Amino acid sequence: MTTAVSGVAGLEALRTQSFDVIISDLNMPERGGVWLWRQALVLRPELRGRFVLIASEPLPEPRTMSLFLESERFVLKPLTLDGLWREVESVMHVARTAEPGARVERRQHPRRSADRAM
Repeated sequence: MTTAVSGVAGLEALRTQSFDVIISDLNMPERGGVWLWRQALVLRPELRGRFVLIASEPLPEPRTMSLFLESERFVLKPLTLDGLWREVESVMHVARTAEPGARVERRQHPRRSADRAM
């Protein structure tokens, strides 16, 4: 597991390390989660379908998120560790069933974690 304090730091980690799942906040210092996702796919297209984006507010402008939501997951805060873990397991399941090196495509409606912390 690797942590990054900003989108820029996250992209640098993606340049030098291998990841099964990327969990990112929508709003981070020095670029946000959607920027990180876009840049990551330019560098490593095989990461499509491996992002879980977390946000404290509902989705921003849906048009700007449409490509993201075709293959990635979006979880609204507050969330539980169990809810987040289910999203990670879902990413891993889809990735395991894809052919090696294939992009992970998810063609469902975006999910929001039903498990919210009280």
